Amino acid sequence: MPVTKLDDKGRILLPGDIRKTGVLKKIDLRSMLKEAIERAKSIDHEKVEREIEEESNQLARKRFEVCPRSRNRR
Repeated sequence: MPVTKLDDKGRILLPGDIRKTGVLKKIDLRSMLKEAIERAKSIDHEKVEREIEEESNQLARKRFEVCPRSRNRR
């Protein structure tokens, strides 16, 4: 079983056989970002904004124990 070491800067040194067997994979950041952008395009941002506003209003009412206002109050 290979032993992992730390260098003088605290970085982990992986044994050569682990590095060579492809355990570590490169991440294609460009394709990940493109995919995230395409997913974001399909989101109904106005709906999300309404839901966030409603939830924050509910939390505020609960937190500060606000009761609904009567329309006849002055």
